[in-house]
Amino acid sequence: MLLLSPPALQAPAPAETPHAPLALDLSGALSRARSENAMLRAAKARVEERRGLITTTRADALPQLTLVGDFTRARDVSILNSGFADSAAAFGLSPSSLVGARSIYTGQANLVQPLFYWGKLGTAVDIAKMGEQEAALAFTTSELDVLHGVAGAYLAVLAAQAELEVVEARRKTAEQFVSDVKARLESQSATELDRLRAESELLAVIPEALQAEAQVKRAMEVLNGQLGLDPKTPVLLAPLGLPEAGARPAGAQRSELAQLQQQEAMYRANAKIITSDLRPKFDLSASYGYQAGKTDNLFKEPYDTWKVSVTMKFPIFDGLRSSGKRAQNTAQLEQVKQMRVDRERSIAIEQSSADRDLEKATALNEAARRAHDATAEALRMSRESFDQGLITSLDLLQAERAERQAESQRRRAELGLWAARFTQRRALGLPPL
Repeated sequence: MLLLSPPALQAPAPAETPHAPLALDLSGALSRARSENAMLRAAKARVEERRGLITTTRADALPQLTLVGDFTRARDVSILNSGFADSAAAFGLSPSSLVGARSIYTGQANLVQPLFYWGKLGTAVDIAKMGEQEAALAFTTSELDVLHGVAGAYLAVLAAQAELEVVEARRKTAEQFVSDVKARLESQSATELDRLRAESELLAVIPEALQAEAQVKRAMEVLNGQLGLDPKTPVLLAPLGLPEAGARPAGAQRSELAQLQQQEAMYRANAKIITSDLRPKFDLSASYGYQAGKTDNLFKEPYDTWKVSVTMKFPIFDGLRSSGKRAQNTAQLEQVKQMRVDRERSIAIEQSSADRDLEKATALNEAARRAHDATAEALRMSRESFDQGLITSLDLLQAERAERQAESQRRRAELGLWAARFTQRRALGLPPL
């Protein structure tokens, strides 16, 4: 009889330890967004790009020095096509002796320096510096948009979590109500209609709970994306409470307007460059080196060669290219002007609307707080009446549901007050905190 030993029992694979949730308050979330948000990193890279453009543009105004080393071996037959070749035979010279292959060695340093361009080069450097400032202002705009987006996503998560808590409390209350009604039904102190009402209330709140859970996950994924985190990263957010009451903060210059003003200055400066292209330009070029047919003669006299020249270039007709550039630049300048005017008007409307929304949010928060206090007091009295047998459990359930709804409205009003504060600060060109 063949005996088979049982296989060795394998130890179960250790379960992955869930990572502890990342605890963040609003200021911590904003700080993380400043350092990890992909859009802000791209905006920073654009500023660095403009800084490199300054160096590139400035190089056009500096001398360009080039070292040249050349070896050329050639056979030039152009002398055979001249009158000298026809009379070479009279002097006892054969044509083949005049066109032999020759080697030329050259070592030379060349220098080119722009002398006078009617301010074109200096203006180009100024435009490059303006471009850096314009990119920095665009970064400020992107930073404000991202920070306020993070603040809005933070509020969305808190609102979704608050709604989920309210719905969960309603579900627990409904489950308790169903249990109580079933117990009373067994003792014949409740009817079948009471049981159906209780189960109907429970079945109605279950889809709301599922929807609230999905909304929390969605809001958390949006926030994680703006913080540069994996969407599935668990995050524990600190509550905000009530914002401190204070005077309207002093606004700062909107970076959007400053950016458009900078673009206007760039187009005006570009008009100077277009004008300078129609005027004469002066360049200095110089070279010094050695040229010899043998390497032994390089870097020796009299094989040194040099050249200095000042060149003037006077454009006469460029096919109306400069005229087209000027018309294009003028049209682009006008576009930016109108965009700035429109932006100024929209910002004024945005600020006045934000002030009104803040006043409305403050009033709604006060009303929601009072309504919650009233429903909480009504719930307390309903519980006392239920204990005394004056009302039914259905009446108590309705009172509890009204209190939960008032609690939800109070939390939404509280977060709406924060959102109105953030909107006002964005309209004033300020970060959320």
